[in-house]
Amino acid sequence: MASVALMFFLALANRANAQVDLLSDLFSQMDPSLGQVLQNNFDSLNNAGNLNQNADNELFDQLNDHLLNDIPPGNFDANFQSELGSGLDTLLFHLPGLNLPTGDQDVLLSDIDWINNILNNNSDSLAGLFGQYNDSLYFDPSWDVTIIDSDDLNEEGNQFLADSINMAFDLSNPDGLGNFGSISDQLFDFNLFHDIELAFGTQDANLSYWGYNYSKRSKVFRIGSVPRFDKKVFNNNGRTPIFPVEARWHAEVSWFSGSDNTPSDTNPDAGIGRAFNPLLLFGDYSLMATPIIGQLGNTTFRLITSLGTEFGTYAPAHQDFRRPYTSNNKGYATGIGAQAGSGFAFSTGRLTVYSIATFAKGQTQKSAKTYPYSHVRYEVGMRYGNLINVRYSSGSSSWQTGGNRTAEVKNQFTVGIILAELHH
Repeated sequence: MASVALMFFLALANRANAQVDLLSDLFSQMDPSLGQVLQNNFDSLNNAGNLNQNADNELFDQLNDHLLNDIPPGNFDANFQSELGSGLDTLLFHLPGLNLPTGDQDVLLSDIDWINNILNNNSDSLAGLFGQYNDSLYFDPSWDVTIIDSDDLNEEGNQFLADSINMAFDLSNPDGLGNFGSISDQLFDFNLFHDIELAFGTQDANLSYWGYNYSKRSKVFRIGSVPRFDKKVFNNNGRTPIFPVEARWHAEVSWFSGSDNTPSDTNPDAGIGRAFNPLLLFGDYSLMATPIIGQLGNTTFRLITSLGTEFGTYAPAHQDFRRPYTSNNKGYATGIGAQAGSGFAFSTGRLTVYSIATFAKGQTQKSAKTYPYSHVRYEVGMRYGNLINVRYSSGSSSWQTGGNRTAEVKNQFTVGIILAELHH
């Protein structure tokens, strides 16, 4: 019995180390200067773990309102799939210009084809998933939870995660892009991420580009892990994490079709008739400390503290002919930064409900001048068993000073199907 327990604890320890190893591999994709900037960003996020989460109750109310309907916003249909296919064609067209090593291009192409086949094979299930399980997701608790001394517990969790981040930096070798195959294998490794989802939905956003303000309703596609919030503290011969740790990752893209209805003094031909006009892209990888803070009957409550890294992209290629220097604007302003977050989760039976607020601070890449990047997101979600995961979020992002390239996501709603096939 003792040997079985030892093997179990060692397996958990190896999994925790593997999560840090993956983070170090991601850091290694950066050049030395970006790696140093990112380290500085982490040092400046000391108080970001105590984000104000007053928006959570409103988000939960809005999510519950959606759950009262059988059909979610942005129903997954043939038109959605067709537009997403046009987006993949656009990516494939631009792939040679990303300057990826040939081997990494092959891995990316193989993964895109693999994911697309899985999506096509499960499209009917995904389309009917929400109507099948929305009643199981709805909840209206009669209790109110107050977390005592959460600031102290957040601070302890953040310090533990900061030590893990520093370890990942020590293990990394920032040398630019390469070895994407190893990263892909880890992202889709069952031992690291038990549950991965393909998700669809809608996004309503207010955007601003050098004084031009406009709004867009777009469609969203997401792929990423779905946390279980079930990890336990383990003891590895006295060298233990005092917190249960779980990693999470995701990548998402939003787009609209047809004409780009931005102000009339932008390029009138940009995007007209196109089935896929990219709008916003985001992705992250974070480690989460998720200690249990109490139980009520069969309901378990956890506090969430997270630390990791993210990217965010403002994609439209605006061209204002009153400013000639924008005539070759290709869009795709991307920011990379350090990310910190905090929240809570509770599990009861097959239902897990979670809320997390994240703040990212970094730098816009490959721009003529050095601009700061920032992103705040408030997200609530519910998963039911290993079947479905829904998320509702809002947030704001900035890629330049003076409000010259910003996006405010008023609301985003996605429905995800958790699939065992999404493992290498």
